Amino acid sequence: MGGMKISWLVGIIALAVIGVSFLQVRWLSNALDLRQQVFDQTVEQSLNTISHWILVEAEEETLQLDSTSINQGQILIADGMQRKSRSVLLRMESLPMDSLVILALEEYGITADAVYGAFDRYGQPAYLEGDSEIYREELIGEGYGVALGPLQFRVYFPNLKKHLLKSQLGAFVLSGFMLLVITIGFIYVMRSVLKSKELVRIRRDLMNNLTHELKTPISTIGLASEALGDPDLVLDEEQQTYYIGMIRGENKRLGVLVEKVLQASLTDSKSMKLYMQQVNVHDIIKEVVKNVTMQVRRRGGKIDLNIKASNPVIQADNIHLTNVIFNLIDNAIKYSPEGAQIEISSFQTDDGIELRISDNGLGIPKEFLGKVFERLFRVPTGNVHDVKGFGLGLSYVKNVVERHNGTIYVESEPNSGSTFIMKLKFNPNLA
Repeated sequence: MGGMKISWLVGIIALAVIGVSFLQVRWLSNALDLRQQVFDQTVEQSLNTISHWILVEAEEETLQLDSTSINQGQILIADGMQRKSRSVLLRMESLPMDSLVILALEEYGITADAVYGAFDRYGQPAYLEGDSEIYREELIGEGYGVALGPLQFRVYFPNLKKHLLKSQLGAFVLSGFMLLVITIGFIYVMRSVLKSKELVRIRRDLMNNLTHELKTPISTIGLASEALGDPDLVLDEEQQTYYIGMIRGENKRLGVLVEKVLQASLTDSKSMKLYMQQVNVHDIIKEVVKNVTMQVRRRGGKIDLNIKASNPVIQADNIHLTNVIFNLIDNAIKYSPEGAQIEISSFQTDDGIELRISDNGLGIPKEFLGKVFERLFRVPTGNVHDVKGFGLGLSYVKNVVERHNGTIYVESEPNSGSTFIMKLKFNPNLA
């Protein structure tokens, strides 16, 4: 039921984000259209002003054409023109048209580059500067026009779209930024929701495993205690020793479980305190191996030591480093078959020591290599877990190693075993 609610919530948020994005795009499109309309009206006003300036002093009688106009790069088509057309063209020749057009446009706030020309009623150029010749078709088909006596004065803006977009640049940038923030927020929410669902599943598995792990030793201790305390049950010394050993073993197992939970609590609360001192990594390895050797032998396996580092002494927290090595070896034992072959190697590096703990166990699929150090994560093995655990040990290991400014990673392939590589420095220089 909860999963359906979350799915509906995610769907609603997704629709809201899409809706907001659509409205933003529509708003920007409408704003651009409105800007285009305002620009069109402003250009019309500018052209009316230009027309007034040209016509105000234009003479009505026929004038002789000035032959110098051609030398100035202007094209004047006089054949068949009316007297008024000639006087308008002569007026245009006498004016600094470039400055006049720019001044008229800037008076109405238009700064876009423009080309212009005058055309007769047949669409033939009567006045056209050389630079405007290449835009002749655009001037007739797309340009803005105003009557100039019997002629038509036309203006065209080659970079109009760029000019309009530039005028709306601030709105586009702000809207784009807002959409980006909304999208990032939505992705973050979705990832958080999915991660929360996964965390709920992992915690459920944790509680199931924890219940099983705690129930077994408690039941065993209870049965052994009842056997020792039953007056009707006569036990010889060997049987008493057996039951006492069982109680001690299960009690130790409970202690290990509690220690793992406490380790996870320290990692989660970031309250772990490190007490740095000089420690010999080889001595720690030998001590841990000594404690687990019996467990390995019972399963028909062995641990080979290949510790070759010439200087194994580093600055570290002795207790936490011991726990790290124990967790890695214990992990190798649990995930290896009967007759486990475990190898522990050490190598000298320029700034410290490198440890490798290899096994011939189940291995880890490639897609899970980056997750094995996550808290509560366990490699999926179907509905049945042959190896019981909480997914806390490797998370603790990574936390301790990183607190020592070291690194740890794993190399593994399914059915080919795993190798955990840990690198520690002589002096971690903790912050």
